Amino acid sequence: MLSLRNKRERLTLLNTPAVFFILISITILRIYSLYVSPIELSVDEAQYWHWSRNIDFGYFTKPPLIAWLIGFSTFIFGNEEWAVRFFAPITQLFISLVLWGTAKYAFGANSGKIAALIWIFTPAASLGGFIISTDTPLLLFWSLSLLFLLISLRQKSNFTSLFTGIFLGFAFLSKYAALYFLIFFIIWWLIYGRSTFLSIKNILIILFTSFLIASTNLYWNYLNDFATVNHTISNANLSVITLNYNNVIDFLSSQFLVFGPLLFLLYLLVIMDSLFKNQEITLFALISFPIIILITIQSFLKIANANWAVTAYVGATLIISYYVTLTRSTIFKIFFYLGLFLNIAISAYILTITINGSFYPLKLKSNPLRKNLGFENLASKIHNTFIDEKISKIVFENRGDISRFNYYLNRHNNSLENKIFIKTKSLIPGNFYEANFNYDLVNKTKGEIILIVKNDPSLTENIYGLNETRLVKNITTKTVKNLKRTYYLYTGKVK
Repeated sequence: MLSLRNKRERLTLLNTPAVFFILISITILRIYSLYVSPIELSVDEAQYWHWSRNIDFGYFTKPPLIAWLIGFSTFIFGNEEWAVRFFAPITQLFISLVLWGTAKYAFGANSGKIAALIWIFTPAASLGGFIISTDTPLLLFWSLSLLFLLISLRQKSNFTSLFTGIFLGFAFLSKYAALYFLIFFIIWWLIYGRSTFLSIKNILIILFTSFLIASTNLYWNYLNDFATVNHTISNANLSVITLNYNNVIDFLSSQFLVFGPLLFLLYLLVIMDSLFKNQEITLFALISFPIIILITIQSFLKIANANWAVTAYVGATLIISYYVTLTRSTIFKIFFYLGLFLNIAISAYILTITINGSFYPLKLKSNPLRKNLGFENLASKIHNTFIDEKISKIVFENRGDISRFNYYLNRHNNSLENKIFIKTKSLIPGNFYEANFNYDLVNKTKGEIILIVKNDPSLTENIYGLNETRLVKNITTKTVKNLKRTYYLYTGKVK
């Protein structure tokens, strides 16, 4: 029987109501930060919102669940930024509760409370409580899959194996990184479990159910020339290898900020012992550490984003919650508490950044917030030009511009829906807008007036098939201190 409950839970923590109060309070503060924050939607968030206007089983670059979440929240609350992001803090709360239940079920009550507190204060959860991304639902369904897998291991139940497969299928509909869970779980089962904990029948139930849920997206890909699958493969394409050690350093350095500087070190200290300690702790280790190794290799061969290994920290949270209740080492516990308090401080700082839209008191040479400020103001100026100049279509030249301006021009009444396009030089679509809103492929009528929005003053009118082109105006807005964003608005008539 699976049982790792620590019979000598010496570590005294806050009582259950206090921990629950902390989780709820943090979530309420994060929802408040969504409502008051001046930080506008990112490129990806605006694109996900666009997807959510047309609910489907798949989209050009991602599976569908992120669009379903945003579609649900905006249907209830409207299309404001906070409503688009509403499920970000809510989901982080649910993940903390699931990890609380998982650690409590496996190791005991204190481990459960520790796991919940670790997760809610990780920098990943703090930032993920403000930004809505595909990682948001992925981490929730990954955690639920792990919880029901543990129950299945203990009870050898077909029913809980069924739920493991269901949640794993929804994890796949969130992001294809869910495959890591399945792959490393099967490796663990072949090495340690076989039929000891789960029978072949249970494994088949998990595989069949997860495939059945995921097949909705696979069928959508079949109908759409495997657009999402091909995009994912191209992201991981190793045909162009860079062998760049700096990428490795950048990626590994970023992991200290994803999970927290001291807790990440603590995790690295105990992971090797976890891999060979016993079957159950090895399960947590195998669905966490190999992911970090794989993405580190990917960063060396090509490039890797900091969030690509975020699923590893579900297992890492559970591992640390186990060791901190088991150990008698005072140094280990001090190290853990310092790491947790440091994460609390980082979380508080992230919260102030989102509320105020400022990194004060830090003075950064390059303020990343500038990328997400000013678009709403500029969109109103573009809309006025659209009306004044009797424009029929608006054309942008990159995904970043069309994604955000499409949101701010359409979020209230969709008056410019299907009137916004992108001009691309690529013969093969590289993103959702190039595939679905390509200016070169849209029907145009001779004499209709086109508005071109550019972030540089040059214009080659021949590539647009226009004549009588003219610069209508420059539009400018302030982003962060001493920085402005300027666009140039050209009009022309279709030849």
